[in-house]
Amino acid sequence: MTEFFLMKWIYERMVYTKKACKLVSESLKGVEVSICFPLEYKTAVLVNELSEIVELKVCRFDEPTTKDEAVRWLGDKGVKIKDKEECLDSPYFLDCVATLSRKALKRKRSVEGVIELTRSGVDRLRELESSGVFKKAISVDDSEIKGKGENIYGTGLGLLDALTRLNIQLPGKRVFIIGFGRVGEGCASLLKKIGCEVEVFDKDELKCMLAEYKGFKVSEPETSLGNADIIVTATGSDSVINSSNISFIKNGAILCNMGAGRHEIDLRGLTDYEKEDLGIVSKFSGKNYFYVMANGRPVNLAVGNGTPLEIMDKTFALVVFALDYLVNQDFSGIISTPKEVEYKLANLVSLNKP
Repeated sequence: MTEFFLMKWIYERMVYTKKACKLVSESLKGVEVSICFPLEYKTAVLVNELSEIVELKVCRFDEPTTKDEAVRWLGDKGVKIKDKEECLDSPYFLDCVATLSRKALKRKRSVEGVIELTRSGVDRLRELESSGVFKKAISVDDSEIKGKGENIYGTGLGLLDALTRLNIQLPGKRVFIIGFGRVGEGCASLLKKIGCEVEVFDKDELKCMLAEYKGFKVSEPETSLGNADIIVTATGSDSVINSSNISFIKNGAILCNMGAGRHEIDLRGLTDYEKEDLGIVSKFSGKNYFYVMANGRPVNLAVGNGTPLEIMDKTFALVVFALDYLVNQDFSGIISTPKEVEYKLANLVSLNKP
């Protein structure tokens, strides 16, 4: 039998996801659910536990954020990975960036309810709300536990995981972070703590002011792109870096994306640049030269192992409790994660501390 050393370690440590699934096993038994989260190690634990109580269909979010060991581990346990199209007929979605929800709209399907994992996905659900593609939805990203806890204090550690794989000296590096939402703030704070010189920018002037309150220098991209050793996008929007401003980037800079936008670092229009693949980075050479990690995919998952397992354990336990609320409570439209759901997890954690 194949040994899954990392999966065994992560499964051993994700205690709250397993406990949450046991607590809702009766109320969710037999419910049909489809999940489209980045298929990495922690997600595999959530999938395995849910598959024992619900009729679960699983698909990849995308290839770069899929971990092969996690897929093999699930296969060993009898869980098959399906195409997204095969997952559209479930009445409930666990969705990321509204991937299944948008596909359902294109196929003229509708679902009973959606749990959405990301801020970008919630924004897209709001755009879809009048279409009738879903009756009700819960934004897990609006919760204290996921929205603040994971995004601010956990996601940046996934960025650090990815950057350390380049085997570069990080303290002293000049870092420019575009986007000062919760993910951008978490990345900025962590890199500052380890000795990087961090500057930030956000198109929202209020966020810029708050960044200054937290001790960060705020500067315009046209200035900082030319000074930064490392450039991080964390906006959820496409074309933050594009052919119009990419010439400002200094030679040798490293670009990486931490947002949910597929083309935050937009490489599609770089016809004057030659690309050389160097493993987890690609070198682009033209009027200037620079390096892009993971072809612009979110580096915390495409290169690193993502948010630490203890944090994701709590996020996924929250997802389980939110799913139970979605299925068994009567409401309509998009709501934030109810406080009673968050406190259900908080009480579980309090009662089961080692």
